[in-house]
Amino acid sequence: MKKSGILHAELAGHLARLGHTDQFLVVDSGFPVPPGVPVVDLRVVYGLPAFAPVLTAIADEVVVEHALVATELADANPAAHEVIAGRFGELGTVDHSELKRRAVSARFAVRTAEDTPYANVLLTAGVGFPV
Repeated sequence: MKKSGILHAELAGHLARLGHTDQFLVVDSGFPVPPGVPVVDLRVVYGLPAFAPVLTAIADEVVVEHALVATELADANPAAHEVIAGRFGELGTVDHSELKRRAVSARFAVRTAEDTPYANVLLTAGVGFPV
């Protein structure tokens, strides 16, 4: 039995299978995950679990070389923007429609129960050693 880190078996498996440049999503409750992209649905009720603690737990386990968010995030949801930028630094941005289009390339999506707008990020996996 694991004693720390991600305990959700399905999520832990997806994270362990990531390779360099693989992309995956951490999204709010309403994000339209494209057909064919596996979804790890963590929702219990709206707000539980929230986006920030899920993102933090995932970021503690995965090397991320790039984070892409909707341009609308900074104005519409400054708290989520601060969480993502605080964790990953400079963020790439595209409009929300383009983020949804790019979601088709994701290996999987982690759906939180976040109920605030634009709390979505497309992450690109890095490597855990110098390149």
